[in-house]
Amino acid sequence: APMLAPLVGGWVVTALGWRGVFAVLTLYGVVCLAAVAFALPETHDTRHQPPLRLARVAGDYLSLFGSRAFLGYTLVGGLAFAGMFAYIAGSPFVLIELYGIPTQHFGWVFGLNALGFVVASQVNARLLKRAALTRLLRHGVWVPALVGLYLVLVALDGHLAPYFVMLGFFLYVSSLGFIGPNSAAAALATHGQLAGTASALMGAIQFGLATLAGALVGLWHDGSALPLMVLMALCGAGTLLVHRWMAAPIEPAHDHASPG
Repeated sequence: APMLAPLVGGWVVTALGWRGVFAVLTLYGVVCLAAVAFALPETHDTRHQPPLRLARVAGDYLSLFGSRAFLGYTLVGGLAFAGMFAYIAGSPFVLIELYGIPTQHFGWVFGLNALGFVVASQVNARLLKRAALTRLLRHGVWVPALVGLYLVLVALDGHLAPYFVMLGFFLYVSSLGFIGPNSAAAALATHGQLAGTASALMGAIQFGLATLAGALVGLWHDGSALPLMVLMALCGAGTLLVHRWMAAPIEPAHDHASPG
């Protein structure tokens, strides 16, 4: 969704103007509300659910913050996700203004990277039938780290064709098809009794990191591609290092977890 939304938004702005975006969001919200109200029955048995108390909720969050496994895998996915949001924020300027890709063709480039993400996710699902998700994740975290370094070198050169930049973006975004689902499944694997709370906290941390990365792209803007490439490289390196320091030492406990 984060990959396809800018592409769809571009079509909406072209067809309806910027005000049309809010009309589409309103309509989409109404459809979602109706779907929840009429087509999403409650499946959780609440008869034995303890009463909701602030102290219990706070205790649940504190226990998650005290879990090295949960925080490690959450940050692995969050830092990789932050790199993707840096790409979303900065790639239009880099590709259109600096590398001369026509505005009307940018959507196709953006969509191709989204397709890479989707295909990688499907390949990951097939590979999980034969390999543990922690093994796939262990190999996957190297991709954004190496690609981030590659993008910095491309930006420093400044004279390479746009295809070199597009290749780096494609590989970086595609790698999230392996990192995202596997890190999320590993983070939640030992917290089944707190699945809702854990999922909420994981989403808050990851979107918080993504928001920070997107904001830094704008604050650091200097008219070159280097701020974007450096931020993606930092996010990629952080993904690898956090996995090595926080997640890898406890991987055997999750070898049979699956993102179901």
